[in-house]
Amino acid sequence: PRDSVVLATKVAGPSGQMTWIRGGPVALDSRNITEAIDSSLRRLGVDYIDLYQIHWPDRYVPMFGETDYDPSRQYASIPMEEQLEALGKGVESGKVHWP
Repeated sequence: PRDSVVLATKVAGPSGQMTWIRGGPVALDSRNITEAIDSSLRRLGVDYIDLYQIHWPDRYVPMFGETDYDPSRQYASIPMEEQLEALGKGVESGKVHWP
């Protein structure tokens, strides 16, 4: 039964290299988050997700073995508030549950 499983999945942030993820999104904006939630529900064949998380945010972070933050690599990105509002709308719509 669905209620005996905690289902977790994630939305991937921007990556021009991973074109199989929403065409290689250039931003993790509200539209991309909403599309990712809907696509996850469809692929998983469920009505709701218990835990939905951002795999990597829309901002520069040291990745893949990098240990130092390099401020010169920072780029214009979607505000974290917009990303959180999109996740909140997923909760409000019942597509993502909140404990």
